[in-house]
Amino acid sequence: MKIHWKPTPKQTQALLSEADETLYGGARGGGKTDAGMVWMIEPKYISHPKYRGLVIRKNSEDLNDWVDRATNMYAPLNAIVTGIPAKIKFPSGAIIRTGHLKDKNAYTKYQGHEYQKMLFEELTKIPRESDYEKLIGSCRSTVPELRAKKFATTNPDGDGYEWVKERWDCENPDEEVRKFPDEETGIVKTRLFIPAKVDDNPYLVDADPGYVAYLNSIKDETLRKQWRDGSWEEPKIEGAYYAKDIAKAIVEERIRDIVVEERVPVDTYWDLGIKDKMSIWMVQYVADEIRVIDYLEGEGEGIDFYIKELQNKNYIWGEHFMPHDAEVREFSDGISRKEKAEKMGLKPIKVTPRLPVYDGIDQVRAIFFKCYFDKDRCKDGLSALKHYKKEYDEKKMTYKDAPLHDWASHGADAFRTLAVAYKRFKTHDNRTKQFIPDYKKIKY
Repeated sequence: MKIHWKPTPKQTQALLSEADETLYGGARGGGKTDAGMVWMIEPKYISHPKYRGLVIRKNSEDLNDWVDRATNMYAPLNAIVTGIPAKIKFPSGAIIRTGHLKDKNAYTKYQGHEYQKMLFEELTKIPRESDYEKLIGSCRSTVPELRAKKFATTNPDGDGYEWVKERWDCENPDEEVRKFPDEETGIVKTRLFIPAKVDDNPYLVDADPGYVAYLNSIKDETLRKQWRDGSWEEPKIEGAYYAKDIAKAIVEERIRDIVVEERVPVDTYWDLGIKDKMSIWMVQYVADEIRVIDYLEGEGEGIDFYIKELQNKNYIWGEHFMPHDAEVREFSDGISRKEKAEKMGLKPIKVTPRLPVYDGIDQVRAIFFKCYFDKDRCKDGLSALKHYKKEYDEKKMTYKDAPLHDWASHGADAFRTLAVAYKRFKTHDNRTKQFIPDYKKIKY
């Protein structure tokens, strides 16, 4: 049986892509979802009993609409849809599974699996590039005739906006396959970004001209450019605490390559999150500058893992600052994480006082103008600061007087430790004079 579906020229280009990683979309109405569904059922794949496909979105429940539409589209192929999350099985024995990447460890659900095709719906909703890269490690093929490929759809928004834009160079869409040789293996991987907007989808324009009128009528200029034109300009993050501070830092070129001053100790500032989530900022004080030189975050590891990671870095360590809960004794062994860290040689450790969250946020804002960030080593931490925002009350349609607890919280909380310690302990005072007598000759 055949599916009665006719692709647009843009969809055809996407479906014929031989790139290892194809990104399709941008604006609203470009036919992203249909393109992804058809891409998953390429004839030579679904006719092969060993074909395994995986459809991923940040939250599995967000795939409900995709599953409903796929169920209707795949019905002529005698596909059977079962389970939660949904599994789609074809008469040949080929299977397409659905899943999620809602947290850092979600990729482990797919470790050891083999998927010849992976489809990522709304890729920019996945906040970290590392989550994506860990998962595509399972996109591989031991079947010669079934080449392993990745396909993603997206709009230019969401928490993963920055890394997706950078990975596919979305601001410069030349629609040419780009090659990326691996320095270690020499293997060349290819990526292709195909931008599409409502004008590229004549079926939608003819069927629902009111939708085009709606896109044209959006009053927020940034949002209209994104949804109507697929613009990859920097989006506004509603409710973000440090949006103005980061924007000013960009204008003043304080997010740049930072040269580590070998004569100055590096202090660390921690967030000890629940379930072993950790974030650590590394800072040097040179003259009146707070040089944020490095950032480390992780999940699912004990404190010993992070101490070893720090010990592997070629820095001269100064002092280490942890939040108040570092002194809480754990039920498992009866000692605190501060005591564990000290036993492993992390000294001296100072514990910052507990303050109301908003007081800590104000203290961050008070020192931000002094902060210089290494643009590469601190990329993940900067992303967390950029996306740290107020929680939105859907019922009242307003922001609450409390931060949203999500992936960005831990990096922001660790930076709040920095701000509180800066004011409380003043260990930065005379740090430069102590270690660099000729500091006035330093040119930044």
